[in-house]
Amino acid sequence: MARFVIRLDDICPTMDHEKFARARAHFEAAGVRPLMGIVPDNMDPDLIVHGPDPSFWQMMRELAASGWGISQHGYRHRIHTNDRGLLGITARSEFSGRGLEVQREDLAQGQAILVSEGLGTDNFMAPFHSYDRKTLVALKSLGFTTLTDGYGLFPWRAGGLRFVPQLFERPANFGIGIYTMCLHLNNMTMDEIDELGHFVTANSSRFIDFDEAKRSEWPAALVWPLGMSLKLALTVKRRLQ
Repeated sequence: MARFVIRLDDICPTMDHEKFARARAHFEAAGVRPLMGIVPDNMDPDLIVHGPDPSFWQMMRELAASGWGISQHGYRHRIHTNDRGLLGITARSEFSGRGLEVQREDLAQGQAILVSEGLGTDNFMAPFHSYDRKTLVALKSLGFTTLTDGYGLFPWRAGGLRFVPQLFERPANFGIGIYTMCLHLNNMTMDEIDELGHFVTANSSRFIDFDEAKRSEWPAALVWPLGMSLKLALTVKRRLQ
């Protein structure tokens, strides 16, 4: 049976507070605990929707204490290169295409901020879904264990890191697998958030926490061929859109 995980990108003090509150109400009513991708020190003007929320970090600590997952979402969410990285999705990146030490320093700076706020985590999600092999080396050296990204229907381990695949922004179901839904609340309408809430409520028994998802690990030798097939299919689909 398929299982669902919610991943919330671009979580920061200047996000759209009303949309986050609306989505949070839906998740809490359904007993669903998403994974929050927190930008440690946002410098992306596209993520400055509202003024900084002075209660943001306390709210994050409270949600983490209640079981919501925490992931480091880059460092400053800045575009440094047009490198698509290993996944080949978006021609912009905060990390991919940069030197190892530069990447490691930025990752460490972001890590230190989350630790200082009581939100240290070994989970990572790359802005714009773009990272390269140097990013993986830097992450491993800093103690990160898990990335939420990649092509596949089940988590797998490679190079000393665990990967929990993320394929869709909307509900999808092939009958088996773990589906991470990547949501950018800033870009959703209130109606879309309410539609998501209806889906979450109707399927609440099929949602799992990120920690449970990453424990559902399959051998890489089984995941890899399917992942490559999915990558080809999704690449063709995106180019035809």
